[in-house]
Amino acid sequence: MSEQRSSRSRFGSERGSSAVVFILLFPVFVMFVELIVLGGRIASTNADVQSAAQQAARQASLASGQSSAAGLIGPTAMASLQAKGVACQSPSAVFGGGTNFVAGGSVEVVVTCTVSLSDLDLLSAPGSVKVTKTAAEPIELYRVVEP
Repeated sequence: MSEQRSSRSRFGSERGSSAVVFILLFPVFVMFVELIVLGGRIASTNADVQSAAQQAARQASLASGQSSAAGLIGPTAMASLQAKGVACQSPSAVFGGGTNFVAGGSVEVVVTCTVSLSDLDLLSAPGSVKVTKTAAEPIELYRVVEP
């Protein structure tokens, strides 16, 4: 009995220790959750911008000529990004260097989107992330393409 009594008095009361642990670990938990949100937002934006580039390249490959395709890629990419809820600060969609707009050639589209991360306050995340994705689509071999 005396051994039990001495061990209790030696360690003192542990009442309230779980509250202290909770208070110390809660900020770490919140930062961890925000880090997961940050990674998810960047991954989601990458996928959405890639999808927009793919849709714009597909629309451009179906156009009758390079000038009409140039008029389609911007609105197609922006409509795709808007439909997915991506809020780009300075979006752009242009022909890529691999574009050869002839029958049997290919259309390459480069879509760039700058996404703000400033709403993640607790992390020292950069103010924004620039995401650039490229997609290419073949032009059908047996079709007439305007110059």
